[in-house]
Amino acid sequence: MTTLATAPTVPLIEAPPRRRAGGIVVAVLAVVLGAATVVGSYVLAVLDPRGRALDEAVLRAATGVGLRTEGLTVLELVGIPSVALAVLVLTGVALARGRGGRAVTVVGLVLGSQLVTQALKAGLVRPESAEGNSLPSGHVTLVASLGLALVLVVPRALRPVAALAAVGVTGLAGVATMVAGWHRPSDVVAALGVVAATAGVLSLAAALLPGRRRPRCA
Repeated sequence: MTTLATAPTVPLIEAPPRRRAGGIVVAVLAVVLGAATVVGSYVLAVLDPRGRALDEAVLRAATGVGLRTEGLTVLELVGIPSVALAVLVLTGVALARGRGGRAVTVVGLVLGSQLVTQALKAGLVRPESAEGNSLPSGHVTLVASLGLALVLVVPRALRPVAALAAVGVTGLAGVATMVAGWHRPSDVVAALGVVAATAGVLSLAAALLPGRRRPRCA
C-alpha cells in the first residue's frame, strides 16, 4: 500500500500582506500631508497678514494678464452635468474591468472631497474680507478628484499617461480660477490637500476592511 505524503499547505503568495501594510502607510501619509496642506494654506495665506497680502498680490497679477474670458470658458466646463457624466464614465470603466471597489472609490472620492471642501469653505473665516472665505476651491476639488479617479480606474500600463493628463487638467483648472478672479493660490493648494486627504481616508478604509481570502491551492 502506497502512502502519499501531503506537503503542508502554505500560501502561494506572501506579498499581499506586505503590499497591504505598504498601502496603509501610503494612505496615512496622504491623510497627514493632505490635512497639513489645508491647514498650512489657511494659516499661512489667510490668517497671517503677510501671507494674505502675498496671496492677494498673486491674485491681482493673475487677473491682470487679461485672460478672464478664457478662464471663465474653462470653468464653465466644470458643472453638475459634466461632472455627473464623468463619474458615470469612470465608474463604468471600473465595473467593466471587474473592479467594483474602485467604482465605489470613484463616487466616494468625488462626493467626499466636495463635501469636505464645502464644509471648510462655510466653516473657515477669512479676516478683513467682506466677500467671505473662498478656501478651498470647489472647482479645483472637482477636477482634481476626477483626475485622481481616472488614474485609479485605468489599467496599470495607462496610469502614467492618465496621471499626466490629470495633472495637466487640474493645473489648467487652477490657473483658470485665478485668471478669472475666482480664487487665490491658497484656495487652489488647499483643494489639492482636500483631495489627497480624502483619497487617503478611502484607501485606509479599504485596506483595513476585511476582504475575502483567496482560495489556497493544495
